[in-house]
Amino acid sequence: MMITDSISQCILTIGEKYKNHKGGIAAVINTYSKYFPHFKFIPTYKPVTFKLYGIPYFIFGLFLITIKLTHDKRIQVVHIHGAAKGSIFRKYMVFLITHYVYRRKVIYHCHGSEFKLFYDNSGLLCKKIIQHFMNNVDLIICLSRQWELFFSQNFNNKNIRILENIVEQPINAGARKSNKGVLKFLFLGKIGDRKGIFDLLDVLRDHKQELDGTLQLIIGGNGDVRRLQEYININGLHSIVRFEGWIDGSRKQALLAESDVYILPSYNEGLPISILEAISYQLPVITTSVGGITEVVYDNFNGFIVEPGDKAAIYDRLKRFINNPELATHMGEASRSIIKPYFPEAVILKLEDIYNTLILKR
Repeated sequence: MMITDSISQCILTIGEKYKNHKGGIAAVINTYSKYFPHFKFIPTYKPVTFKLYGIPYFIFGLFLITIKLTHDKRIQVVHIHGAAKGSIFRKYMVFLITHYVYRRKVIYHCHGSEFKLFYDNSGLLCKKIIQHFMNNVDLIICLSRQWELFFSQNFNNKNIRILENIVEQPINAGARKSNKGVLKFLFLGKIGDRKGIFDLLDVLRDHKQELDGTLQLIIGGNGDVRRLQEYININGLHSIVRFEGWIDGSRKQALLAESDVYILPSYNEGLPISILEAISYQLPVITTSVGGITEVVYDNFNGFIVEPGDKAAIYDRLKRFINNPELATHMGEASRSIIKPYFPEAVILKLEDIYNTLILKR
């Protein structure tokens, strides 16, 4: 399934630099790019060590946008991918230019796991900016019914559409797992408090003697790596925890294929690509009831839902899989029907329909 050639010519995508990506938004844009005959894209952000280094990159991105919209009259819709915090203000400037100066239709595609938290905790001026932004874009794309409810309750924009995050068809899904010996639990994501990885490590530390030899936690990601490594060293978790660093491509596929359970005890999320990828590989999931997660992970069906920060519950769910390894297989198989709407053939069809509602027929 490809976006129609004539429609792809009408779309300009704005977002994070997606080649050699290290994040969920970039992963989505990267997958989209494969289904556009003409993928017109301008990045306005790339991850940098020092935040101020991103300002020249953003300004240059704005310059490229003005050049593109000045010369490419075929573009009718600007599709902005955004998150929270600084992303809001960067994308607001893109919106002001594209909507008011160049009079193009604008889609705001919200991926931000912390968008609600950021909005709720913002001051009056910041809220006014976000309200103006959300109320005046031509269409808002969100990731789940819960996020749709948030946008409809807080803003006046009536043109809100749910578009599932996109994941590629898996390679060798369900090909592993004899469920004998040490059970492999997999965590993929940014290393930090928000994803709950240190709650999980606390559980392993507190029950180290009991769990040693029964499970292995494989961690892949970037972020606060030094803190993670110091934690593992100080608490002597080398026999239980294996840190792989940032992983992608074939290495990520291999880890998904060889693991038994995926775990992501986050404090806030949109709808994580990593969970969708895990489900596509028929992994059961231990996670939390934040964002749109409960729309793809059903408690006691294809995984377990715990409350953020509930370490006792995390330990209990780990033990359920350890004591009954076949449960991982049964729950993993239950995900087959859940993941289908997130594969490209379904998502790209919906995305094209969204574009069609905004493109002027000539």
